Amino acid sequence: MRWHYARPRLPRHRGRDSMAYGPSAEVHLGSGIWVDEEKWHQLQVTQGDSKYTKNLAVMIWGTDVLKNRSVTGVATKKKKDAVPKPPLSPHKLSIVRECLYDRIAQETVDETEIAQRLSKVNKYICEKIMDINKSCKNEERREAKYNLQ
Repeated sequence: MRWHYARPRLPRHRGRDSMAYGPSAEVHLGSGIWVDEEKWHQLQVTQGDSKYTKNLAVMIWGTDVLKNRSVTGVATKKKKDAVPKPPLSPHKLSIVRECLYDRIAQETVDETEIAQRLSKVNKYICEKIMDINKSCKNEERREAKYNLQ
């Protein structure tokens, strides 16, 4: 496995190492991407590639970033006047793929199956972005309805 666990880190003073870390334990996914250790353990028992990928995306980017981005940066074809949203970081997308690869490789050695399952990462993240935006729109409708009463 490519990720490793970090001991709980205490805030450091600025100086040689200018980054300050919180007191909770974190897991390093690679290339400077850290996630909460408890959330990482919860993710490992998630059933299915789709749910795993979607939850990992939220851990890495957060819902506020995801709702204002697209996977590729290309405008949707469903609306004629759609404005493209900024793409997600290709670097972080590759981390998602690597984590999913590590997970799938524990289940199978069939490279065709691995490639087929990995090919769905963009689709899963796109679905998560749509779910977040749908949830936001529903919340706005509820608030508007409440304000009218």
